[in-house]
Amino acid sequence: MSIIYEILKESWHIYLDVAIYMLFGFFVAGILYVFFKADKIKQYLGTGKIKPVILAALFGIPIPLCSCGVVPVATGLKKQGANSGAALSFMIATPESGVDSIAVSWAMLDPIMTVIRPVAGFITAVSTGIAQNFLGNEYTSDTSSIKKKTSG
Repeated sequence: MSIIYEILKESWHIYLDVAIYMLFGFFVAGILYVFFKADKIKQYLGTGKIKPVILAALFGIPIPLCSCGVVPVATGLKKQGANSGAALSFMIATPESGVDSIAVSWAMLDPIMTVIRPVAGFITAVSTGIAQNFLGNEYTSDTSSIKKKTSG
């Protein structure tokens, strides 16, 4: 029973250490939401093969979303006109190098890993997004053929 108590106690201390960084991350995400409108997202993330990927990764770094929470946001970016590589780059960079993730790395790992982890996440996100734009297929949801087949 004492081991469970110690685990819970240490978990609570980690939570207290991370809480201020999480609040700061939410504050930064709110600022980004206010200053980046949907038409600007389409303008910067919709055209090109390399630049939108880098911008999407940079845009995703300070946003504190987990791997589950980033999926609807990336889907929204895609629906607003971002290309597939940019959406994929955002999906990888955001949970890998978000402010909350960096804060946890700082609390649990040494300072070198705290720097290396987000840099590696950024490189992985950009590489994957560029590969998607050059090698992958651009998928669109064309429902016109379905309507033709189902209409009598």
